[in-house]
Amino acid sequence: MTEIVRDDNHSDGSPTVGGTGIRVENVADAYEYSGYSPDEIVDHYPTLTLQDVHAALAYFYGNSEEFDQLPKARNNDEEAT
Repeated sequence: MTEIVRDDNHSDGSPTVGGTGIRVENVADAYEYSGYSPDEIVDHYPTLTLQDVHAALAYFYGNSEEFDQLPKARNNDEEAT
């Protein structure tokens, strides 16, 4: 079973697909904004399984409020520099 994990020492604590280091956000962007199918995402990220992709998408859509806040936080960080 695919696990979505967080590690403050990796990917700035962003949720990643366990054992891969690939951010949930990257999988969701490939699906939603780039138009890749889950099978194409597996081709693009060979360390992912189809189960991993579906778990990442389920996490993304189940926690959308968390991801809605990410661009704001990044913009605030960029403005501070």
